[in-house]
Amino acid sequence: MNLMLINFRSLQNRNFFLFLFALIITVSSVLAVTLQQTYEHSTKQIDAQFESSHSVLLYRLESEAVGLNRGLEAASKNFSLKSLILGGKKDPTSLQVALVNYQSRLNSDFMAVIDQNRQPVVSTQILEEPMDIGPLNNNLRFGLINGNLYLISIQAIKEVERIPKPNAYIIAGLNVSSLFSKDIKSITNFELSVRYANTVQASTIDNVQPEQLTSAFTDLVPLTASSKIKNSNLVFLDNKPSISYQSYLGELNEKPINVFFTLPESKAHLNYDQLILQLSAAIAIIMVLISFLTFSFSKSIAKPLRLLANVANQIRKGEYPVIEHDKTLSEVETLSFALAGMQSAIQKREKENHKLAYYNPLTGLPNRIYFSSQIKKQIATYENHTFAVLWMDVDRFKDINDTLGHEFGDEVIKAIAKRLEDNAQRNMFLAYLDGDEFAAYIVIENEQEALVAANQIDHLFDRPFVVNEIALDVSVSIGVSLYPNDTKVSEKLMQYADIALYESKEQHHSVTRYKESNNKYSVVRLSLMTELKQAIEEGQLTLNYQPKIDVASGKVVSVESLVRWKHPEHGFIFPDEFIPLAEQTGNIRHLTHWAIETALQEHVRLREIGFDIKMAVNISAVDVSDLELPPFVSNLLEKYSVAPSSLILEVTESAIMSDPDKAMLALNMLKNMSIKLSIDDFGTGYSSMEQLKRAPVDELKIDKSFVLDLATNKDDLIIVKSITSLAHNLGMTIVAEGVEDNGSLTALRKLNVETAQGYFISRPVEAHILESWLQDNNGVFKS
Repeated sequence: MNLMLINFRSLQNRNFFLFLFALIITVSSVLAVTLQQTYEHSTKQIDAQFESSHSVLLYRLESEAVGLNRGLEAASKNFSLKSLILGGKKDPTSLQVALVNYQSRLNSDFMAVIDQNRQPVVSTQILEEPMDIGPLNNNLRFGLINGNLYLISIQAIKEVERIPKPNAYIIAGLNVSSLFSKDIKSITNFELSVRYANTVQASTIDNVQPEQLTSAFTDLVPLTASSKIKNSNLVFLDNKPSISYQSYLGELNEKPINVFFTLPESKAHLNYDQLILQLSAAIAIIMVLISFLTFSFSKSIAKPLRLLANVANQIRKGEYPVIEHDKTLSEVETLSFALAGMQSAIQKREKENHKLAYYNPLTGLPNRIYFSSQIKKQIATYENHTFAVLWMDVDRFKDINDTLGHEFGDEVIKAIAKRLEDNAQRNMFLAYLDGDEFAAYIVIENEQEALVAANQIDHLFDRPFVVNEIALDVSVSIGVSLYPNDTKVSEKLMQYADIALYESKEQHHSVTRYKESNNKYSVVRLSLMTELKQAIEEGQLTLNYQPKIDVASGKVVSVESLVRWKHPEHGFIFPDEFIPLAEQTGNIRHLTHWAIETALQEHVRLREIGFDIKMAVNISAVDVSDLELPPFVSNLLEKYSVAPSSLILEVTESAIMSDPDKAMLALNMLKNMSIKLSIDDFGTGYSSMEQLKRAPVDELKIDKSFVLDLATNKDDLIIVKSITSLAHNLGMTIVAEGVEDNGSLTALRKLNVETAQGYFISRPVEAHILESWLQDNNGVFKS
């Protein structure tokens, strides 16, 4: 290959030569396989060594057993010894001396004579416990003498050779501990340990206690005669790993005797470990060489790519650096031009996306998302700076859309946006939210500055807007919230400004500052909406009663039932706070039903103590339109045996006007049941004379605003007189509420008003207080 013809600027060619070095990895794989094969070979060598050592051990033990057998066979033929054995029970001392001599000749560790019943006669050791002698197995017999394991040989002694049963037996034994000595360790090249009854009886291992050996071999299952030899296991001796082979020697008392051949793992694979070191060194040298060559070779490729990667990361972070085009590699140069083109495209799309995401296409002003993020940024950056949020809504903009069309409406919005933007105050951020809503926030020093800024925006709408040669008078309502006075949370700042805006619209004001009392969406109010029904069921609500007197006689003729809520957490809650909540949630029906039934129960109690007094209960607009109310009231009247005329239902003018047709239907149903009906707070609503004439009511309650200053205010006197005259002409009676002095009561008497109530007569009181008050005054108010 002519290297001069190869294009070394090509990334592809450079990678080709780089991958040539991957062949070295193949060499490493071959080396790994070699190591594996070497390990297996080493393991097989150890297995073969064990087989050889096992045979050596058996041969050694069998040789010892044969030596004992031969010695005992010669002893059994010695006439003198035989005579001593047969007379051993008569002269045990002489026999024991003879046994000691023979024990020395045989180099055994123990000798004994037992009778034909296998009971000890004489032994060279004091027997602390009975001897256990096992069966012959592969020319080996083992016994347990004083708790120690012995290799045993036994020879029968007969007085006459031809008799079938021996007269006695002579026994010789070698302590297994003495058999497993250093010389057998050197012959087998293994450490040997003998275990019987899960206890190591003998071992060639010097530095490990028998108890530790027993513990090390505990998990290895004993081998029986059928299993013979077991493969290697890993055990830990003195916390060091060792390879252990296990084999079967014999048994005693049906318990196997096993021998363990152990070898430290480090010695077992000594040659293998050396080979690993040699191969690892070779591989390390090769890897160092490969790393050096790869690093040197790839450096020229990696450097320009790394630079381009840094550029890509900067683009990802929103930065747009100058891209240098490296001509060293043609592929890198092409990539750098592509990256530069991508950067330009991203910049362009980002600008477009930012404009679409954060600006309104109609007005060009920031949208709601951008406005919200800017408020959060203002709070995070200038935590201690005061600023105001202004929420603006164009009044009657729907009329413009409905009359002139939505396209014209869009042009009006654009004109409003331009005027607001052209006259934006310093430190003000202006946004168009949606529909007919605008918003702004402005950094100020105090609340007064915020209101001044809002009023300045309001004055921008004093001049008409000319759109398509049509001049329009447009007004705006503005709600104002303040940071940090109202809240430090951006979402709540906007919510509070919105609440103030709708309060502004309801009150027909241009600018309204947020007040907590106007917040119909507070957590407490939402909680009360949920808890009201439960409060009714748990008896948290009570009725207070305010007496109504006959103006002429002072006699108490009825009482108005007024609901009270003593909340276990929030304390006393005014009806003005929870009645609207009950109307919003539909719980007003449950509240009305409870109030009517409770009032009728009190009527029954008053009747029992001698006072037949009518009970007046307020019902809402929801109740007036509820056609299920009449049958419910009928059932209660029947349940408590109360005359329908003893119940007065009070309803406001606005409740009737909310759905006049349905209200009239329900009221006529109640009227037909002989229930008294009263229009409450008369004079404050917008009911027409036509509606008043149609309404099947029995009385009008003049609102307290006309009665409080009746004795001193001529205008109030004229109004009360006119209402009284109107009611009497329509066949109705009058109740005046808000009587707080004797002068007002006297004036009502002169105007022929039938009934009066107010603090001058009595405040609303609990049932037991009302009962006591009536009894103390015989049901008559005395001024």
